[in-house]
Order: sequence, then structure tokens, then C-alpha cells
Amino acid sequence: MTTNNPIEDQNKESVVKVELETVVEKVIDEFDNVASITIDHLLTYERPSSIRVRVYTGEADGFEDYLQLFSSEHKIALDRGDQTLLVPFSIFATFDGPVTWDSTSQTTIYMDDNVLGSHSLQVDDGLAYVQDKLENPEQWEWDRECVSPLERIRNYSD
Repeated sequence: MTTNNPIEDQNKESVVKVELETVVEKVIDEFDNVASITIDHLLTYERPSSIRVRVYTGEADGFEDYLQLFSSEHKIALDRGDQTLLVPFSIFATFDGPVTWDSTSQTTIYMDDNVLGSHSLQVDDGLAYVQDKLENPEQWEWDRECVSPLERIRNYSD
């Protein structure tokens, strides 16, 4: 996997901008049953160097079943006010247990109501929350080791 610097001026002709919401919708459409979706946003100087979309489903073929739903030219566009970051991303399915917490480097954006030991989390709330974290990192200054329960994400889009 090649790592791209999202801050560098990329060849605009070869990059295809895609919204995170579009990526998530396509992931959900790919499976009959999705238990949870988590976004890993690996930070480099408070800017994501890459984004990994993890979908938890019993339909996964392995622990990390990488999905080619988009080409490598597709980059997630993050609006940072005066600039737009184009961040490379990958998608994989897993049958591992869903993540039930929030941290500086990962955010659960969807939790089905059938996941034992957890309350449901709607995609709209999760997407609004993670987009706010990615587009406004200065508002999310917390301990990197700190994890928070998903309760703070529920009803975030309201």
C-alpha cells in the first residue's frame, strides 16, 4: 500500500473526490447484515494520513477482508475551511467483535441494535460526529490514550 501525503498538492486530474458518506453507503449496500462500522483516522500532525473503514459483519471472508469498492484514485475529501484535504482510504470487512468506544484515532459510526452489550447508533449521528472530528481537529484536544463511550455520539446530528 502506498501512503500519500494528504497535504501535498496532488495531481488533480487523477484524483476522484468522494464523500465519506458515499463510501459508507456503498459499504452498507455491499452486505445483507452489518453489525457495526468504525472509521480509523490515523493522525499525522492532526491531519489524517489515511482513513480505514471497518465493517463488522458475519459475511466477511476473513479477519481483514479488504474490499475493492473504489479505485486507488478515489480520495475522501475533508473540508478544512480554507483547504480541502484529499485522504487515501481503504475498506475492509471483519467478523471480529465491534468496537464500542470512541477515541482520537477511531470512531464507531454505526451500531446495529442486535449487538449484544451495546445500544444502537444511527449512521447519520455517527457520520456527523466523525466528520466534525476530522474537519475540526482543534476542537477535539483530548488525551490520546483516552477512550469514551459511544453515548456522546448518539443524537449528534440533531
